[in-house]
Amino acid sequence: MTPWEGKGAHYLVGEKAEFAGKRVVIIGGGDSACDWVLNLLGTASEITLVHRRAAFRAHEVTVNNVMQAASDGRVDVRVPYQIREVSGNGRIERITLFHSEDDSDVVELDCDAVLLQLGFKTALGPLKDWPLEVEKGSIKVDQVMKTSMEAVWAAGDITIFDGKLKLIATGFAEAAIAVAQAVHHIRPETKIQPKYSTPAGRAAATRSRTRPPA
Repeated sequence: MTPWEGKGAHYLVGEKAEFAGKRVVIIGGGDSACDWVLNLLGTASEITLVHRRAAFRAHEVTVNNVMQAASDGRVDVRVPYQIREVSGNGRIERITLFHSEDDSDVVELDCDAVLLQLGFKTALGPLKDWPLEVEKGSIKVDQVMKTSMEAVWAAGDITIFDGKLKLIATGFAEAAIAVAQAVHHIRPETKIQPKYSTPAGRAAATRSRTRPPA
């Protein structure tokens, strides 16, 4: 879709107003795709949701809301379909879809904008050449986020360990652990456990230190 960027192809929504009155095709099956289907219902003139599989990865409640909108005739859901071709004179004017299980089943849709909500693909890239223990395409770490490579810690979706949860909340915690371990390695005199983890805690400590004795 790169040649069509700025000409009807979108990866992000800056302002909903830019889709006002337009025939929008949304590609994807996760939360972002389904959320934007619902968010643009009162803005776009037509909305089509296209996903390569019949099953969606989005939250069940969100998927149910999208399907209800489809039942009401407010959304056209095309599954399992994929994009074969994009065409237009200077801007996107139509797309051609093919059925994921039968590529002879082809559908053409007139549209003004295509919103691609395809998610991200994690890949190690150059890290594959590092002396790191890799399991299932991810870097293996221990309970303190240490890798098999000396003085290297890792955190987030790139890592794997027993009980791993790929969530933003757990990623923040993993990052805090990894950073604390790395700092302690560089400066052994520092404590791994910080005294305070929030600005409120630091403010309270400051007040207690500056309070005059009774």
